[in-house]
Amino acid sequence: MLYERKTEITFITRLMGKTAAETVSAIMAVFQRLSPDMRRSATFDNGGEFAQHALLQDLLSETTYFCDAYASWQKGGVENTNGRLRRWIPRSTDLDVMTEQDIQEIAMTINTTPRKCLGFRSPIEAFLSELGKHIDISFNAYVALRS
Repeated sequence: MLYERKTEITFITRLMGKTAAETVSAIMAVFQRLSPDMRRSATFDNGGEFAQHALLQDLLSETTYFCDAYASWQKGGVENTNGRLRRWIPRSTDLDVMTEQDIQEIAMTINTTPRKCLGFRSPIEAFLSELGKHIDISFNAYVALRS
């Protein structure tokens, strides 16, 4: 999962393993599709899966940072998003039975949910606004009354 701090948009991709090479490859695949203005830096946990972070610096001119050990408050948005993901993917879930479509539908649900901290815009609306593109997503409820 990749989480953009300003707009709170979340990108989710499947990893086949937890090796550093697989992780950096998945991150690069996501980052290469983004505007360079939207991917200037990345902050990681201290896990071994981020050991090849220097490739992001070399190949994409990314600045990389690491959180302090046991300092979850330094990545509050990521922790909040993990909680949101757990609504659909509890810890006991076998990820091998989930399809890529299932995963992307969860990401779309998270990214289209309005947030108070974004002025009740969704992360997708905020992200596109940062790119200079404006979209208004609304879900109007139509209630038919019977007499």
